Amino acid sequence: MQLPLLPMLLSWQMGMTQNEVSPLYLTILVGLMAVGPLHAWLADTYRRKHVVVLATLGLMCCFLGMLWIESFATLLAIGFLGGACYGMAISALITISIDIVNSEQRTLANKVLTYALCTGALVGVAMGGLYGSDAWLPYVAAACLMLSALLVQSVYVAFRAPIGVSTFGLDRFFLPRTCLPTLLMLFIGLIPGLYLPWVASSQILFPLLSILFLALLICPVITVYVNLAEHCQRATSVSSCLLGVMTGILLGACLSTVYLCMECTHAMAAMVLGAAVICFPFAFRYYRKHKVRD
Repeated sequence: MQLPLLPMLLSWQMGMTQNEVSPLYLTILVGLMAVGPLHAWLADTYRRKHVVVLATLGLMCCFLGMLWIESFATLLAIGFLGGACYGMAISALITISIDIVNSEQRTLANKVLTYALCTGALVGVAMGGLYGSDAWLPYVAAACLMLSALLVQSVYVAFRAPIGVSTFGLDRFFLPRTCLPTLLMLFIGLIPGLYLPWVASSQILFPLLSILFLALLICPVITVYVNLAEHCQRATSVSSCLLGVMTGILLGACLSTVYLCMECTHAMAAMVLGAAVICFPFAFRYYRKHKVRD
């Protein structure tokens, strides 16, 4: 709900022009990347469910904190913290979604979780476009995060893994074997990212269509990532997919706020789509060569 509205919100609150908001998206991305190598250790030390709940509440505080910021440095600090909280929550949720179901249902659990994320993004962007000028929207976003934390707290997680991991590592964050498909997902994620800053204008149709396209694509893509992973790497492969998508969305939003012109946005989206089409045959051959399971 709130991510696409940041340019408009900060232009009202701090008098910033929309292209001055672009570093915020990069700061969120840095926070997302910075916490990744630490996630497995955090989940092992403080238990995954506790990590999800605390990270979700931290993200809620970041959203509400943006309503009272007074300096650009504070804004960047909140953006970094918000990206870190989002990364911790999503990575831990992926692991939980696998560990609370039977072994044969784990791929389906990942697909359901990913579809839920895409559906939430679609509904959030739609609400942002329809009610972006209303002061209550950030509080609705915060209430959704509070409800999310309560729902996660109610889930019983009997199985605990990993145990005894190192402080820094790519486990539950990024699977190197998925590097080429992740590059392709980065290109695809760039397209809805480019249209996100237009949510507050009359051009809401383009962000909704691009996110809907992503939601329809995500099911077969998750299957590809799972087939590239060993049994114990399934959560890491799904995290790699979402990492590529989120990186693309944030980079696209950053570019779009710098060149806030619909003609430029269409041109950049066309170029990114062309890059994805060029990358697809290489990614497909890579997948056929390196897949672990059928």
